[in-house]
Amino acid sequence: MSSPGPIQARTAVVGAFVTAEPLDHARAVAAVQDERTGAVVSFSGVIRDHDGGRSVTSLDYTCHPGADGVIKDVARQVAEDFPGVRIWAAHRVGHLEVGDSALEAVVGAAHRKLAFAACDALVDRIKTEVPIWKEQLFTDGSTEWVGLDA
Repeated sequence: MSSPGPIQARTAVVGAFVTAEPLDHARAVAAVQDERTGAVVSFSGVIRDHDGGRSVTSLDYTCHPGADGVIKDVARQVAEDFPGVRIWAAHRVGHLEVGDSALEAVVGAAHRKLAFAACDALVDRIKTEVPIWKEQLFTDGSTEWVGLDA
């Protein structure tokens, strides 16, 4: 049996997409693991029941038609900035209820500090660069758009 090539030869981005389907955290974690993985760091962006002191009932996410390509580009750029990582990232669109996952970002690496740094950068860049906007629905019937400047 031959040994794997250098770490840089690994597939760096094993998944990056925008979807209307529910996100599977366990699938994301499993996707970044291989025989060289010593650390897996993940972030789950979960819909909470409040924002700014107001009660939230649900969120509606909308995206630009090019958002899928942008999240792929962001993942590739983060992988280039942090050689040796494996990345899986997905953002949901559509109607989400409290408790649903809107964003799953997972990074596998040989060591924890690299995985933490890459995951932090990945989440920050997705939130600032991927053209996805959310409309929050409040218990009083009002709504508020968030992220229109992305």
